[in-house]
Amino acid sequence: MDNADKEEERTTQPEGEDLPPRLSEDKFYRALASLQRRRLLYYLLETTESTVGELATVLSGWEATTTGRIHTQADRSKCRITLVHNHLPLLANVGLIEYAPATGSVQLEPLHNRVEEIIRQCIAAEDGSMSPSDA
Repeated sequence: MDNADKEEERTTQPEGEDLPPRLSEDKFYRALASLQRRRLLYYLLETTESTVGELATVLSGWEATTTGRIHTQADRSKCRITLVHNHLPLLANVGLIEYAPATGSVQLEPLHNRVEEIIRQCIAAEDGSMSPSDA
């Protein structure tokens, strides 16, 4: 099999497989480029909806458990500011979440199974719980 055949095999989708359009968009992958955004999406996969305050607590706590640093109120406040001014607007613009700044409500948009799988695999790989055969 030559290189052209290998490339075609990789890009050809199985018959009937419905891939979501966002999997081919750069902005989707930019949204997943941040560890904090991947963790936020993973948390929302489990809870579906949250508040900015709750997300700040969960994400700063998650960071503390992975780094071994003690979680402080300043860490939570910094996380909250980053969420409000960076992560939440970006994820809302990509269409992965619904974010209401006035109420602080954050809700996961309905996601294609493949998108959910990518988010879960990212977190599993980060945690080291993904075996080589899962990749």
